[in-house]
Amino acid sequence: MTRSAPGPGAPEALAAGRWAEAREAFAAHLAGAGEDAAGWDGLATAEWWLDDGAACLTARERAYRAARATGDLRRAAAAATSLGYDAALFGQGSAVALGWLGRARALLAELPELGPEHGWLAVREAELALQVTHRPDLARRAAREAVDVARALDLEDLEIVGEALLGLDEVLRGGLGSGMERLDAAVAAALAGELPDLMWAGKVCCWLVVACREAQDLPRALEWCERVDVLCREHDLAPLLTACRIQYASVRLASGHWLEAERELVAALERMHGSRRSTRTDAVVQLGHLRRRQGRLAEADDLYGQAGYAPAALVGKALVRLEQGDPRSAWRLVSEALEDVPADDRLARGALLLPVVRCAVAAGAHDEARSATHDLAVVADEVGTDALQGSVAAARALVADGPDGDPDAARRHWRAAARSFHRAGLPVDEAEARLALARLLDEEPVAARAEVSSAVSTLEEVEAPECLAAARHLLSEPRGRDPSALTPRELQVLRLVAEGHSTGQIARHLVLSEHTVHRHVANILTRLGEPTRAAAVAHAARDGLL
Repeated sequence: MTRSAPGPGAPEALAAGRWAEAREAFAAHLAGAGEDAAGWDGLATAEWWLDDGAACLTARERAYRAARATGDLRRAAAAATSLGYDAALFGQGSAVALGWLGRARALLAELPELGPEHGWLAVREAELALQVTHRPDLARRAAREAVDVARALDLEDLEIVGEALLGLDEVLRGGLGSGMERLDAAVAAALAGELPDLMWAGKVCCWLVVACREAQDLPRALEWCERVDVLCREHDLAPLLTACRIQYASVRLASGHWLEAERELVAALERMHGSRRSTRTDAVVQLGHLRRRQGRLAEADDLYGQAGYAPAALVGKALVRLEQGDPRSAWRLVSEALEDVPADDRLARGALLLPVVRCAVAAGAHDEARSATHDLAVVADEVGTDALQGSVAAARALVADGPDGDPDAARRHWRAAARSFHRAGLPVDEAEARLALARLLDEEPVAARAEVSSAVSTLEEVEAPECLAAARHLLSEPRGRDPSALTPRELQVLRLVAEGHSTGQIARHLVLSEHTVHRHVANILTRLGEPTRAAAVAHAARDGLL
C-alpha cells in the first residue's frame, strides 16, 4: 500500500493544540493510509491530550509496529519510548513501562550514530525513575545523559528538559539552591517559547511547582501555580491543568485553606472520572489528607485504600489508625512506608519522619522514635527549610513528652516548633504546636490560655473550621486533671485504648456496641481536653490515670 503523509490539517491542528480536530484529521488519514507510523503517532498524541488512555496506548503500539515493519529503527525506538512513559501514566504498571523503555534502548543500540531519540529516551527513563520506581540514582544518571546528548547534538529543547529534571532531582535530594536555579532557568526558557512542544513546556513548569511544594516553599509554589495555570488555559492543556490544580490544592491544604483545597480536589477528581492517569492517585491522597484532618476518618481510610501502596497513602492510613486508637497498626504501616523511600530522597523522607515519630511514640517504640528524630534532624540540617526545622522540634517534643521524658524540654521544643511553622507559613501546624504546648502548661494556666488564644487567632485567619472548633473548645472548656474526671467505664476504655486495642476490640472486650465505645472515647477526649486518642493516652500516662 502506498503511504501518504497526514493531511495538512492534522499536524497544524496538533501544533495549535486543537486536539479533537487533530484526532479526527489523523483518523481520517489513517482510514486511507493504513499502517502509517507518523499518522498513528499523531493520533496517539491527540488522544493523550484528550485523556483517552486506552486509545492513546493502542495508537502508540500501532505506530511502533508500523515503524518496525518498514525497518525505521529510530521511529520505532521513539514509539517504544513514548509507550514506556504512557504505560506508567495510564496505569499499566512499572514492569510494562520498563519493558518498553528497555526495548527502545535495544533498538537504539543498533544505530550507528547518536540521535535525538537517545536523549528523549534518557528523559523518559529519568521521569520514570523519579516518579514511578523512585530511584533517584537512576534518575540523576539518565538526566545527565539527556543533557550530554543535547549538547553533543545542539538540541536546545532537550537540554532545557534535561536541566529541569536535574534540578528537580537536586531539590528532592535536598539541594534547594542549585536545584531551584536549574528549574528557574528551564521554566524561564519554557515561558519564553523556547520549548515548542507544549507538553514539555507544561511539564517543566509543573516540575517547578512540585519542587516548591515538596520544599514547603508555599508562596513560591502559589506564584508558579498561577503562571502554569495561565499557560495551560491559553493552550487548552487540560491534563496538565488538572495536574497543576492538584498541586495548587495541596499547597492550599498545607497553608490552612482547606475549603479551597477541597473544592479544587473534588473538581479535579470529577474531571478525571474514568481517567487512568496516575496523577489521579495524587488527588486521591491529598483529599484523604484533608478528610483525615477534618476528622472524617472512614472517608480518609477509603481514599488512602484507593491509592494502594504509595508511601504517602500508607502514612495517611497509619495516622488514621492512630486516631482510631490502634498504634501498633499505625507503627507497622509507617515503617513499611519508610522502607520504600530511598535514603537520598531527602524531602520525601523528611515528610515521613514526623509521622513515624508520632506512631512510634504511641506504640511505645521509644528507641525507634529517637532514631527517627535523629534522622529527621540530619535531613533538616542538610535542607534547611523552616518547615523541616519545625518538624524536628515537634518530633523532639513528642519524644520528650513520653512517660520517662523531660516536660521542660517538651515545652521548649513545642515553642520552637510553633515559631518554625509560623515562619514556614504553616498555620495549622503552628496552631497544633501551640495547643500541644498549652496542654503541658499544667501549673501556668494563664500561659496555657494565652497559647490556646494564639492558636485560635491563627486558625481564624485561614479555612480550617474543624481545627478552629477544637481550639475554641479548649479555650472555653475546663480540663480534667485527676482520676475523678473520668467515670470507671471511661477509665476502662482509656486503658484498652492505651494497650493498642481498636474500637471493635474494645467493644467485644467490654460487651458494648461500637457506637457506645465511640461515645465513651468522645467523652474522654472532651474531659481531658485532648484532640486525639494518642494525645489522651499521653495525658493519662502523665497524670497517673492508667
